[in-house]
Amino acid sequence: MKKGLLVIFAIAAVVALSFTAYAGRGMGYGPGGGQCQGNKGGYGPGSGHMMGNLTEDEAKKINDERDTFFKSTEDLRQDIYAKEMELNSELAKKNIDTEKASKLQKEISELESKFNQKRLDHMIKMKKLNPNMARGFGGGCPGGPCGR
Repeated sequence: MKKGLLVIFAIAAVVALSFTAYAGRGMGYGPGGGQCQGNKGGYGPGSGHMMGNLTEDEAKKINDERDTFFKSTEDLRQDIYAKEMELNSELAKKNIDTEKASKLQKEISELESKFNQKRLDHMIKMKKLNPNMARGFGGGCPGGPCGR
């Protein structure tokens, strides 16, 4: 009975993970983040983003900070992806090693926790650069969420 519950939990966790989005796969802004129509991935005059009019210097600072965030989390995002693939591979087996699946899920959760903290730090930095920036985090685009 205990193994059956663990298998159900592992499957539910994989399903839940398939619905989560993180940087590089739909964060809602930045490269590959599913930007709003008209944003084209940049900020500044004429970008169409909901941040008001920015000077070229402000836009550069925001873009630089965003690029720094993506570069600094690249390895972490890759590790999360690799662990998810490993977990999916384990769950696809006829005889699932529940201990291994649980260990992989724990590792994924720890990596995602690290990523989420880095994302929060990034959001705070971005908000300091532009107080209107927080409106874009979490999909505050006209007509519905962007890239979430």
